[in-house]
Amino acid sequence: MKFSFLQENLSKGLQTIMHAVPTKSSLPILSNVLIETEKGRIKLSATNLETAITTYVGASVEENGSITVPAKLLKDFISNLSPGTLEAQTKDEILVISSKTTKSRFNGNSSKDFPNLPTFPKDAKGLSIDPVTLNEVINLVAFASGVDTSRPIFTGIYIDYSKNKLTITATDGFRLSEKIIKIQGDVDDFKVVIPAKTLVEVARIFSSSQEPIEFALNQNENLGLFKSEDTLIATRVIDGDYPDYKKIIPTEHIIKADFDTIQFSEAVKLTDIFAKEGNNTIKIRFDPEGKMKITSLSEETGHHESNIPAEVEGDLIEIAFNSKYLLDFLNNVKSERIYFSSNGNLSPCTFIPDSQKDFVHVIMPMQI
Repeated sequence: MKFSFLQENLSKGLQTIMHAVPTKSSLPILSNVLIETEKGRIKLSATNLETAITTYVGASVEENGSITVPAKLLKDFISNLSPGTLEAQTKDEILVISSKTTKSRFNGNSSKDFPNLPTFPKDAKGLSIDPVTLNEVINLVAFASGVDTSRPIFTGIYIDYSKNKLTITATDGFRLSEKIIKIQGDVDDFKVVIPAKTLVEVARIFSSSQEPIEFALNQNENLGLFKSEDTLIATRVIDGDYPDYKKIIPTEHIIKADFDTIQFSEAVKLTDIFAKEGNNTIKIRFDPEGKMKITSLSEETGHHESNIPAEVEGDLIEIAFNSKYLLDFLNNVKSERIYFSSNGNLSPCTFIPDSQKDFVHVIMPMQI
C-alpha cells in the first residue's frame, strides 16, 4: 500500500473513529485502526464490538492495500505534525509515514485479524434527519438516561417512529425527557433503544454535516445505522422492553407555576452549594402570592434561601428535589421561562421550557 495525504484530513478522520476505539480490551486488535484503500481514497475504521465507525479520507493512492496500527499512537502522532502533504507506505506489516523532515515507522498487524465491519445497505429504508435537529434533540434528552449497567435498558434512548412522528425519550427511573419531532420517511413504524453514549457521539460527529443523516435499522444483525457524508456509525441496539413511561407523565395538576429560567437557575446553583452535604436535597416552596422560595435542608455547612418572583396557581405547596437533577435540566435546556406543574409534593413534576414545542421533562420529587 502506498499513498499520499494531507495531515489535516487524516487528523480529522482519526479524531472521528477514535470514539469507537476501546480504552481497554481483551482483544488487542481492537486498539488498532484499520487503514484501507478504496476507490482512490483512504478508509479508516474502528470498533469496540458494540459500536463501529468508518470514515473516508481523501488521498492520492499509488498502490492498494490495508493494515492495522495502534489508533491512539497514530492519532497523537498525526495531530502533532504541521499541516501539509505526507507520504505513507506499508511493508511487512509496518506503516511508514514520511514528511520533508520526518520519517516514522508504526508496527502494525494484518487487516485479516480485524473484525468484520457493518455496511449501510444500498436498499436500506430509513429516515432522513437534519443534523442540527438531531443534535438539539439528543442534547435535550440524553442527560436523563441512566448509567447503571445492571439496568441496561435505562442506559439507552428510546426511539419510537409512528405516524410521521419521531418520539425520542430517555429516563433513569427518577427523571425523564421526551421530545417529539415531525418527520416523514419511507419506512414502517418501529421502536428501538439505542445506547445513549453512542447517540451523543452520533449527534456530535454529524453536528456540522452538510448532508442529512440517514438512519436505518439492520434487523438481522440487531444494529442501528447512521450515515452522513463520508462517515458511517453502526451500533448494537439494546434488547428488552422499554418501560411504559407515559404513565408517569402527569395529566392533572393541583399546582402550576411560571418563572424566569435565569433567576431559577441562579437560585438552584446557590442553594446546591449548601445542599451538597445533605444528598443534594433542596426544597422549593410555591406560594400563590407570587413567589418561590428555594432553600437548602442540610444545616451541617450552613443554610441558604433564595426567593424569586413567579406566577403560581393553586394552593401553597412545598416540594423537595435532588438539586443535581434540576441543574442537569437547566444546563441542557435553554429557555427564557419554565412552566411547572405537579399533582402533589410526592407526584411526578413536569418542567416545560417555553422555547421547546413537544418537549417535556419530568422529575420525581424526594420524600423528606
